[in-house]
Amino acid sequence: MRYFRLFVLAPILCAAHGAPLEIAGHKQLFIDQRFIADSHNVVLHMNQGQKLGAIADEQGRRIQGHVSGVWEDQGKIRLYIGADDLAVYESDDGQHFTRTTTNIANGFFPTIFLDAHEPDPARKYKLFWLQWKEPFDPKTDGVYAGYSADGVTFTDVGRVLPFYTDNPTLVYWDARIEKYLIYTRALARDSENQRRIARIETDDVLKPWPYTPTEKDGMFLTPDNARVVLAADAVDNPHSDIYYNAATLYPWAQDAYFMFTSQFRHFSPDRNPYIRPRTNGQWEDFGLLEVQMAVSRDGIAWSRPSREPYFPTGLADEWDRWYAVMGPGIVKRGNYLYQYYVSTGRTHDSVVVRPEYDNVATELGGVGVVKQRLDGYMSADVDHLGGWLETPEIHFKGKHLRLNIDTGAMGTALVELRDATGKPLPGFSLQDCEEIAGNYIDQAVYWKGNKNIAELADTPIKMYFQLSRAKLFAFQFTDE
Repeated sequence: MRYFRLFVLAPILCAAHGAPLEIAGHKQLFIDQRFIADSHNVVLHMNQGQKLGAIADEQGRRIQGHVSGVWEDQGKIRLYIGADDLAVYESDDGQHFTRTTTNIANGFFPTIFLDAHEPDPARKYKLFWLQWKEPFDPKTDGVYAGYSADGVTFTDVGRVLPFYTDNPTLVYWDARIEKYLIYTRALARDSENQRRIARIETDDVLKPWPYTPTEKDGMFLTPDNARVVLAADAVDNPHSDIYYNAATLYPWAQDAYFMFTSQFRHFSPDRNPYIRPRTNGQWEDFGLLEVQMAVSRDGIAWSRPSREPYFPTGLADEWDRWYAVMGPGIVKRGNYLYQYYVSTGRTHDSVVVRPEYDNVATELGGVGVVKQRLDGYMSADVDHLGGWLETPEIHFKGKHLRLNIDTGAMGTALVELRDATGKPLPGFSLQDCEEIAGNYIDQAVYWKGNKNIAELADTPIKMYFQLSRAKLFAFQFTDE
């Protein structure tokens, strides 16, 4: 895997220019330059997820269908599958699933939102779906919503957006701004890169969502109606756009938003004459899709740390060749995170790339699971030649500094705590620090046997990491 540098982003935690970052006891990730004020031989690196294969139900039948999301409720992982209705599968470990008797039938592209913010237990679950007919009726068609206490029987509250988004509607509560966020598609019809990701904020997701009406409004939500926060850019393939977004608020760290985008490269009769259209001979929207990753601190300004796939598509004789779409949501089991993607094993709009690949795969399509270490999507990496990074000033609360770090057997890490001028604090210098070596999700830092740094809490400090062949994922100040 190659390494990729990110552009420097202005820290948005600062109360004012030059003020210490207020992090209290929240976990912090190295997804951008926020915690790197200065460094040598450090790169920010996207770490690919590990594919674990296609998943099946309790009878060994491969699970097929659009992944509408995954949530955990009362200790059970619930995986929602379907584009016309939702079948519900449950799991204890995130890898083995049982189909339940629940089937949720509401329109097209239904998505479930388990709303932990909702004070009314009758509205614990929220459902969103698309409703339309030919021709599109702007008076009745669009995105609809409903609510439920049990996630099975829903009460319809009516239309919340008068557009056909042709995309799953992802809804989250963002405690940072105390509003609901909606991520969906905005379509720029006059562009080769027409599919973009739009973001809407609202106080009540069961009431009509705010948007900007225009005289040109039609069937599709456009960049004129809602703020576009991510689109294909000048360094992407010119014949590509972003198909789905799989935006996710990361719940295990502060100010961490991820988007697992489905990058769609379009075929054309001129560039790809070997594609055989379906039996009617009509050229459709054929092309390949892969999952990439974008990151953000606020859900508005997004950067793409790598243009490599977050996980590779399958080889030409494998079930998930040519097409991968990540479903929204992340679930945690132990030290690992699990996500779910769907593949047809064909291109978009379901053709085979070349005739010689018609029958080389024994089984096409399914739902796959991807595994990642906790907080492991990105890391600040130093190779065997060694390097260092220094953080800006921070204010913390807690007694101990703990790291999510991997040095393997051959790498090392040392941490020095410094005052605002960069001078080592007595008792917390590099010479005092006990060497860290190994692969740890939650490792305390010790200075000559002492890990208690409560005396420094609420005092502006800097951290200096001296690293050799190490991957630094996250840090946190805790009371434990």
